[in-house]
Amino acid sequence: MTGDPMKTLTKKVVLIHPTIRPVGVEILEKRGEVTLAPDGDERTIIDAINASGAQAVIVRVESATRAIFEACPNLCLVGMHGVGTDAIDLDAATDTGVLVLNTPWVNYKSTSEHALALMMAVAKKVMPGHRAVQEGAFVAYRNSHLPQEIEGKTLFVIGVGRIGGEMARKCKAAFNMRVLGIDPAYDAEGLAAKGVEQVTFEEGLAQADFVTIHTPLNPTTRKMMDARAFALMKPGAIFINDARGGTMDQAALLAALDSGHLAGAGLDVFDPEPVPAGDPVTSHPGVVMTPHFAGDTVEARSRCSQTIATAIMDALDGLPPEGVVNAGVLSRPDYRLARLLASAG
Repeated sequence: MTGDPMKTLTKKVVLIHPTIRPVGVEILEKRGEVTLAPDGDERTIIDAINASGAQAVIVRVESATRAIFEACPNLCLVGMHGVGTDAIDLDAATDTGVLVLNTPWVNYKSTSEHALALMMAVAKKVMPGHRAVQEGAFVAYRNSHLPQEIEGKTLFVIGVGRIGGEMARKCKAAFNMRVLGIDPAYDAEGLAAKGVEQVTFEEGLAQADFVTIHTPLNPTTRKMMDARAFALMKPGAIFINDARGGTMDQAALLAALDSGHLAGAGLDVFDPEPVPAGDPVTSHPGVVMTPHFAGDTVEARSRCSQTIATAIMDALDGLPPEGVVNAGVLSRPDYRLARLLASAG
């Protein structure tokens, strides 16, 4: 490639309301032009990209679909403001030559902290105890509902990547827990380096006092925690999920709680989201809930906004892209970003 794309290419990015943090917007505005789409509807996004001539769009919770890629020939990049890409049609992006970037390293500490907070809240009966005090049942609840200790217990981590590995580290350091784990990306030696003992899925479920899931949502993980999996869990165990709601069968989880087989659950994610009004999960006494914001601390969201904005602009400047999700697109003859940079140079 010859020339300097930064001098000849006006970089244009579409953001979607409500959008990323100001630190990210400022980076984009200093290095290019920003268009704000008023909502995340598919038609709205298409119109905003085509009207502005944008080469990139940054999504948070919105879907990036095949229809968008096919209807927007100028679109070269999709930036995911976060880690999970289940709302992005990755196959369609690769098929159409669109590069997808994400930020997997910016919120893993926040997400692992939240999983630990949920685990503690359930084990220590924080929310039902809170309600008991509010309702004047101070003595009655204290005398009839005992919390659990966490020290020295066994944790099973499903998915021992950045978040799961950090959760394992925290639980060993804080509570001297025995940590079991499973992850297809690591062999026994790799897991041992993280302080995790490799087990089978079934062994982990059967032995653990706490089961925490930290996998992406894909065809192999969808509803991996089903009725069979919950039945295999140790009686009185606690389940934690701040990954993706689709990794669990939510009805099966509630059934396991209703039967008394499980002691409780801490959920930051649900299936579907947002949780419909009147959904049984919202009133279940054994569930502690938060609204899918485990990774959305002030610090993590700012890092995320800064990182994805910088990655998008760097890629449009011809620098090696950071946070590539669909690496297969890089070698395709219809890779749009390469064509754009070649024409600009």
